[in-house]
Amino acid sequence: MLTVEGGDAEMTQQKNSRKGSAVWPMVLSWLSSLILALLAVFVMLFTTFGNVGYMQSCVKSSGYAQSAYDDMVQDFISYGAATGFDADVMTGFMSVDQVESDMQDAVAGLYAKTLTRDNIAEAVYSAMEQATADRGITLEGETKTAVETVAEAVRMEYASYTAVPLVSQLRTLVQKLQKVMVIGLVVSAVLLCAAVVSMLRISRKDARLGARCLVYALGGAAVVCLVLGVGVKPMIGLTRLGIDPPALKNLLIAYVGGLFGRFVVMAVIYFVLAIVLGVLVSRHKKHRA
Repeated sequence: MLTVEGGDAEMTQQKNSRKGSAVWPMVLSWLSSLILALLAVFVMLFTTFGNVGYMQSCVKSSGYAQSAYDDMVQDFISYGAATGFDADVMTGFMSVDQVESDMQDAVAGLYAKTLTRDNIAEAVYSAMEQATADRGITLEGETKTAVETVAEAVRMEYASYTAVPLVSQLRTLVQKLQKVMVIGLVVSAVLLCAAVVSMLRISRKDARLGARCLVYALGGAAVVCLVLGVGVKPMIGLTRLGIDPPALKNLLIAYVGGLFGRFVVMAVIYFVLAIVLGVLVSRHKKHRA
């Protein structure tokens, strides 16, 4: 009886030991999934908010420059009609390419903290002055003041359009996030390295268990990223917002859509890595069998 009881106690101890050894890998996989998801968040921030090219590509793909140009043409023609100048004089100083170029400069200025733009008021005034000179009229007195007022109104509207509305709202946010993004990436990478080292230690005792931990971690992170990339975006309802002009709405949709699109990309990467690792583990298992 003592032998049987001793054998039962030993078996119970072994089962408890196995359960205890299996709990830590499960916890480690769960923590690793969160770390990988956190890493995806900082990668998203770094490649969007922290990347001048991302905002510039959104401006270009949304067609906002063309829309802004069309609106300014209509407004400047009306300014000219009120002061006796034709459309060519009021709009000849700008083009769609120039408007888009100045928008790109405005975005670059957000990240470089500098912004250069030609003096539009001087260009408009010069065009109006030349037009009056062709008619044999010299700008002076009240006429000169009126032309200067129109030129300044054109400059202010042009500057307003080419500044890109989202840029002014993002300026403070980007300045705050730039430091956070770098620190977050470093911290996430360090935590991930620590988790990988722990999995490698598990693999020394049980290679299959360590590999499964990594597969579960990658799969869990992929699911989280996929939910963020696909599930959250429709909940915001950007397409239902009443924003005018429509091109500005397209710009906002393109910008926000790209943020969530980064999560989908990270989900695909994690899924592929998990599948590849799972296949390797399966082949190793069959090879040993």
